[in-house]
Amino acid sequence: MASAPSLKQRECREPLYDIHPLTGISIEVFYSDRTLETFGRGGGGWFWWSRRRGFSPDGPATGPFATSYAAYRHALGTNLGADPDSTSNYQIISVG
Repeated sequence: MASAPSLKQRECREPLYDIHPLTGISIEVFYSDRTLETFGRGGGGWFWWSRRRGFSPDGPATGPFATSYAAYRHALGTNLGADPDSTSNYQIISVG
């Protein structure tokens, strides 16, 4: 039988909230384990979705990603409701 996650694991899996710099839409990055939901066919991972303040998410979560950073970078790489012409002048560059 699997043991309950430790306090350190729970801290590592805390959700991250941010606001997309071009559109102002809120981004939520969170960890989810879809093993029970998919009857053992899906595993855990990091997901993201956009949501407007006070509303439920705009659609299904995108993911899974191996790390929270990968999910966050993917979310920032999307236009999230922005006019396609307004985002064409911007390029996301990873530093590091």
